[in-house]
Order: sequence, then C-alpha cells, then structure tokens
Amino acid sequence: MSKTPHGQKRFPYVPPDKSRKKGKFTDSKKEKTDKEDLSLKEHINDPLFWGPYLAERQWGTIREDYSADGSCWHFMTHADAVKQAYLWGEDGLLGISDKFGLLCGSLALWNKKDSILKERLFGLNGVEGNHGEDVKELYYYLDNTPKHTYMKALYKYPQAEFPYEALINHNRTTAEPELEILETGVFDKDYWDVQVEYAKPVAHTIVCRITVMNQSDHEASLDIIPQFYFRNTWSKPGPDVPATVPLFQGVAKDGIDAIYELGIFRINFSHSKEVTLNSLLFTNNNSVTDTMAIFTSLEEDNSARQSEPIFVHRQSGSARTSMMTTSSLGGDLYKKDAFHRYIIENKKSAVKRDNSGTKCCAWMSVQLPAKGKTCVYWQMFPADSVGESTIRKLDQLVEKQRFKADAFYHELVPAKASPQEAIVCRQAIAGLLWSKQLYLYNMEQKNKELKQMYGKEYFKSRFGHKRLGWNHLHCHDILLMPDKWEFPWFAAWDLAFHCVSVAHVDMALAKEQLLLLLSDRYMHQNGQIPGCEFDLGDTNPPIIVWAVWKIFNMEGKKDIPFLKTCFNRLIFSLQWWNKMDPTGMFLYGHGFMGLDNISLFDRSELPTGVHSLKQADCTGWMGVFTLTMLKIAIELCNNDISYTDMAIKFLRHFLFIARAINHNCSDGGLWDEVDKFFYDVAFYHEPHSTPLRIRSWSGIIPLLACCSVDLHHCPLVKTFLLKCDRHFSPFVCKLAENEFFLTLVSYTKLKLMLKTVFSEEEFLSPFGIRSMSKYYEEHPYTFEVNGTTISMDYLPGESDSKLFGGNSNWRGPIWLCMNYLFVECLEKYSDLDRVFTLPLCIHYPTKSATKMTFLSIAHDLCKRIVSIFLPGKNGARPIHGTQERYTDTDWQKLLLFYEYIHADTGRGCGASHQTGWTALIFEFVEKLRNDTRLHKATK
Repeated sequence: MSKTPHGQKRFPYVPPDKSRKKGKFTDSKKEKTDKEDLSLKEHINDPLFWGPYLAERQWGTIREDYSADGSCWHFMTHADAVKQAYLWGEDGLLGISDKFGLLCGSLALWNKKDSILKERLFGLNGVEGNHGEDVKELYYYLDNTPKHTYMKALYKYPQAEFPYEALINHNRTTAEPELEILETGVFDKDYWDVQVEYAKPVAHTIVCRITVMNQSDHEASLDIIPQFYFRNTWSKPGPDVPATVPLFQGVAKDGIDAIYELGIFRINFSHSKEVTLNSLLFTNNNSVTDTMAIFTSLEEDNSARQSEPIFVHRQSGSARTSMMTTSSLGGDLYKKDAFHRYIIENKKSAVKRDNSGTKCCAWMSVQLPAKGKTCVYWQMFPADSVGESTIRKLDQLVEKQRFKADAFYHELVPAKASPQEAIVCRQAIAGLLWSKQLYLYNMEQKNKELKQMYGKEYFKSRFGHKRLGWNHLHCHDILLMPDKWEFPWFAAWDLAFHCVSVAHVDMALAKEQLLLLLSDRYMHQNGQIPGCEFDLGDTNPPIIVWAVWKIFNMEGKKDIPFLKTCFNRLIFSLQWWNKMDPTGMFLYGHGFMGLDNISLFDRSELPTGVHSLKQADCTGWMGVFTLTMLKIAIELCNNDISYTDMAIKFLRHFLFIARAINHNCSDGGLWDEVDKFFYDVAFYHEPHSTPLRIRSWSGIIPLLACCSVDLHHCPLVKTFLLKCDRHFSPFVCKLAENEFFLTLVSYTKLKLMLKTVFSEEEFLSPFGIRSMSKYYEEHPYTFEVNGTTISMDYLPGESDSKLFGGNSNWRGPIWLCMNYLFVECLEKYSDLDRVFTLPLCIHYPTKSATKMTFLSIAHDLCKRIVSIFLPGKNGARPIHGTQERYTDTDWQKLLLFYEYIHADTGRGCGASHQTGWTALIFEFVEKLRNDTRLHKATK
C-alpha cells in the first residue's frame, strides 16, 4: 500500500458491497478491507478533515525552485502558475483542501476584461517590489472557528481590467512607500464584492456560499467559477506516487464525483435565479510544458548514464494501475490552463469532452444591476450520503453555523471590550485560523533531485551551505503560517507567538505546533531548530521555550507530560546554543537572530576585519532561555525531586550570563556605562574591541530575562541561592521565605535603561516601543571598519535597503511581538513592589512630571498598541494610513493586520495579513480589558 507524504497509510476507495451482510467476516481479505474502511471513515469524520489548508501562493517558493542559481522568484512566477503544475503543494483564491492537501477547492472569477482568470492572488515578487515581495490585492479574513465549521472571507475584484502591468512597471525607490492597489484607482468605483462562506454541518460535508455584489452605479457582468483540483502527485516518481490517479467525473448537469484514495465525494452546484450555469468543464492538472524534463539523469557511474531524463511524466505509464486510462488522461492536450483558454479565448478544444479529469469547474455567469446581489452555492459530501436539494436549506445550514460562530466569539472576546475592540479581536483570530496551511517539504528527496540535475559537486558548492545537514527535515503538516501569501512557509520564532495566540481557541493545536518544531522531523540532530525554508540554518531567537511555558500555564489543568517532553527536547537545543559561546565567556553571538537589519551589517557574515561579535540580543535571549528552563525544572520538581539538579544547573548558567553581560564593554561585557545601555561589541584581534553604539531592541532584550520563582519544593535550589557570593547578589532579590526574584539586569541598571526606553525622543512612540531609537533620525550612527564607513539611521516605516530582502525593517518600526514581551516583562518587574513599602514609580514618559508604576505603564502601552487598530475621531484607523476608503460605510469594518507598524504614524507596513504574530493584538485587548492586576494599577 502506498504511503502519503504525511507518513500515514493511504486507503484506496473500496465501493461499498451492498450484498454484504452484517456479522463477522471469516475471509481474511475481507477483514483487512474492513479495517481499511474503518480507518478511512476515521479520516473523513475528523472534524478537521476540511479546512483552509490551501496556500495563497505556491509559486516563487524555495520548494518549487529547481533553478541552478536558486532564483526561486524567476523559476516559478505568477504567470507560470497559470500553466505549470506544482510539485510541492497547491494554491488558490480563498480556498480549502482536505487535511492531506489532495483534493482542493477554490474560487476563480472573470470580469470580462482580464487576459487571465482571477484564480490566485497577484503580487510583486521579491525582485520587483521596492520593498520586496508584496501582495497587490484586497482580501479580508472575516471569520473562522477552530474546527472550521464556519469560515468567511471577502475579496474585492475590480470591474476594470486588473492593473497587472501598472503594478509591475510603476517604479518606486526603496526610500518611498510601496504602491498599493488602491492608489491605481481601480477601486474608486465599479468593483465586485465577493464574499465566500464555508459551513460544515458535519465533519465530512462542506457547504460553500459565494455572495456577489455589484458595487457600481450601473449594470455589470461577472463569471463565477468554483474550481476543484487534485494536487498533482502522479507526475514525479518517488515514494509518494499514489497507487491510482484520482479523477473528477461529471454525473449530472450540476454534479461531479471526486474519486480518490480517501473516498468518493459528490460536488453539487446551485445558484440564484439571476445566475446561469453555462457548463461543467474538465481538464487535467498537468503542466503545459514538460516540467519533469528538467530532471536529467546524472548517475554516479558515468558509464551507466541514460540518455533519457530520469524523471518523466508518468501519466501515460502502463506499469501501474490507474482510475484513468491513458486516453482519459488526454496525452498532451488537456492542461492546467484549459479554463483560461476556453472561457476567455473561446478555444473549445482546450477542455475534455468526456466530462472527466483531474481538474474541474462550474462555469457560471451573472449580470447584475447597480448594487445588485446574488449567490452561488456548492456542497461536497460523501457520495453514499445525500446533500441538500434546495437553496433555502443551504442558506439555513450556513446561517446555523454562522450563528454558532457568533456565540463562540461572544464567549471568547473579553466582555468589557468595546464593539470596535470586539471586531479587532474576532478578525485577528479569524486571520490566524485562516493562516493554517498544509506544508510539504521532504529535504532528502529535494536534495536528491537537485544532485541528479546538477551533480554532487555543483550542489555542494551552490546549495550546500543552506541545505547540507538538513536531510532529516520531512514536513507534511498543517502549520500556522506567518502570512499565506508573503510568507507561505513556517518561521520558527514567528510560530512560537502564533501558538500563544491560538491557544485561546485551540490548545491542542498550540501544543501540537510546538511539539512538531521540537520533533526529530524538524529539529537538527545537533539541537538546532530550523529557521525557514530560505535558510534552514538561520539562527532565530530561542523563544519556543517561552511559548512552551506560557501555554502550559494558560491551560486550566497542568499537562506535565507535555511539559516534560518539551523540556527534554529543549535541553538538547540548549546544548547547540552553548556552541555560540566558543570562548566560554557566557557572551553569545550567532548572527541573524530574527531581527533582520537591526545591525549595521549582516551579523551572519561579518565584514572583513571583524573577528567576532558578542551580541546583546543573543546573550539576552540566552538569559530568557536558561531562566525559563529553570522555571520549568522547578515546576517538574513539584512531582519529581530528581529535577533539582537540572534546576541548579540552569540557575548557575543564568547567573553566569548575568554577571558576564553586566561587565562594562571595556572590561569584556556588553554594558556601556556612559549611555547606560547594552550594546553589541565587535572584536578585531583580541583584546581590541569596539561597542556598536546603536540603541535598539538588541540592547533592550536583556531586560526580558526576569521572573519570580517559588522554591517551596526545591530546598536545595533555595540553599544555593542563599549562598551565592556577592558577584551574583545584584541579580537575586528575596521576596518572601521561599520566593526570589531573578533578573539579568540589576534594579539600578533597570531604572537607568528605562529612562532611555520611556523617552519620547528615543523609544516611546504614540503606538508602543520603537525597535530603534529616534535619536538616530538626526544623528545617524557611523562605524568604520577596514577603511569603509557604514552608517545607520532611524527609519520609522519601510526599510531603505534590500538587506534581508528589504520587506521588513527593525530600524524604528513597532513590532507587536517584542512589545508583547516587553509588557510581560514590566508585569514581572512589578513583583519587586513586594520588597518596598510603596510601589516603585518612575517618570513616564521620561521627561514628564508623571510617575507611574510598572503595571500602570504596562496598561498604557497596551492602550497605545490597541489604538493602532481602532478608529480615531475622524473614523480612520491608524493601521490603514492615509487610505480614506476605509472610512466609507462598506469598508470601515475591514481590517488588515500588518507585519509591523510605522512608529510615528501607526500605518501598517510589510505583509498585510500577518496573523501571524500580529494576531497578538487579541492578547493586548485581553490584557487591557481582563487583566485585573493592570486594572487595579490604573485606579
């Protein structure tokens, strides 16, 4: 039996034997078949069998790239995606798939003017965009529930020709903002609102309602084309080739059977009276050109080389069983782009006449008056069951699930949240759930293919530094993506924040995601957690340990097995991190650290003359890592005293880091006594070194390493703390008999640093904490190395360079992920109030006369960040910048969740659907409205 890329058995569909009688089977073959059928039923009855697992963009990814130079953006473009079958996934417009990504469904549209159907989102690639890749569409995730029983999204489609060429050819420099599609004028008037709703009355059945509204002052025509397609698993040979090729088969004028290894599903189409169903169309999900011909035979034994390509199209192969005959596959005639050619170019020969294939659609047309509205429906259910027969009943099914979604969010959203805050929370979580995507990547298989194409030596020189050592990476999982168009691949430290947000609605999913990253299929055998598909070896902050601990504490019951499993894997990871301190000074440095361009140069590739770099952020993160591991070890000690030794180990490690980082820069540490801040230190030839005097998040991160610990069940750890010598005393404060406060930064230095952090001339923005000090706006920092001068200044919005692709910026903007950690850290520092008679108060903002406690400052920062998403006095949300359309009645409840925020205006920048970690806005509202400690502090 063939295996899926998910490591699970595939079960070929066995039609029910109507003559079978109830009772025990005696035939062994029948017993085997029955077990397979049972497992098949378990699959399709999984509440998560159908979901929004389809990517918004598969083209331009590393997975689909087989170029010699690794130029993924050029190898598979948006234009190529119309004609070329994907090898590692599928994409579509607001689509769904089964949990294995085998059967996919999505929406296509045609406004009678475009040269191609609108079947996937368009955007500039990483080379074309002045700030890297950027989607140029208007779409909004409006609703979703944890089991995807109800999902809703909105797409806006211009009635004028879509401005593909204008968006590509409009040249802007890196000093200018991105050109947004609203600026082209195609949405000034005359556009379509297309709302897509999915409802699941039961696990294996899904209903889709597509509501189209003519947002113009005149009559207009639109083609509505629901599409279904099987992921092409049959073209490329390998262990995942299915035993049978799947098939769509027309069964009536408005019905199609989807026949594949997970069963037979009936798809029925319905529509309002204004709509015309022109026909059902069929083709094959095959490439127009022979994609597999790129794989040439490059065997080790030159004498045994074959002249034919090692990978060839297998559709017509006679060596395996198929549900489709060679003739039904259509040879080279019927391809992925057939519907474009048939509908737009009127090429009747483009589609198959036998009403079968591996791709199909229902081609419908409608002509609506000004402000007119109509609906199109489809329903998919097991062929041996019965679907709904009337539109009224389909509407009732959808409305019932929508009502349940309303009830779900009524319970979820903080009761004290304002109506506008409730909208923000609901769409943030909806976007997070819509961002679930099936991610397929078998590194061993991909490396083998590249070696066969280009030879081992070229592979090693061209690709090896990013791919060697990761052969174990085998991803076949549904993951929470940062953004399914801009970042349709996992990012390790992003995912940690995703898990914290999703834990509010799906605790099991949150744990599952973390365990995946710590599993043998992801984590390197040396303990490193992969960064992302562009460079698996990129070092990201070890924030997963924070997510593990936080999620453990969010759950009502204590899941000790989960905590133990993660703890043991994280010990393994910590061993790898310790290699980032080769001198044994407890000062760490390993390049990237997830903050992209926050430094003067790429810290993964030091400039000539710089021997090494000790990083404040990397060392601070190690403080967070060891301190959180200490907290976990103490928790485990409550049930197993044998974890005491591990607790002492992590405590010692933390204290040594604290002592090392607090030495002055001139004495081998990272503290600058003049500026009262932590800096990276560049080493030339020992002992010559220079601090890089850039005040940024890099120097604030050490503040995050703090917490209170209760040592009631760990007397030996308590004894160790009480016996600490004076070198460690600034980092330990006794709160009570068995409670202590541990911090990487002494209270004295904390107050000095916060003067800078809370200065409006430096870090404090109306919308949160900046990622770099505003001081450098007027005083750019310069650094000279080897006769070359490098400069750096404050950039509150987009980056002005192409460093790290140019589509992110850590030189000024607000990032919700770091602000969230900082608010948490202020809450922890408030524990020090227990040592003093009165709560600790500091000037906030720094030059104001107002003094506030740590908790009241945390509350104010939450207010500043939430205000980014709320309408101001003029009705405009800062997140939308100067786009006035979002104040119109039909637009004012539509939200975008950007990757980062312009520090001075609150305008969203970067990826526009980054829920993703911008879903953390739910956490900020939660703190603002439900955190009793913060509320008491403001009274």
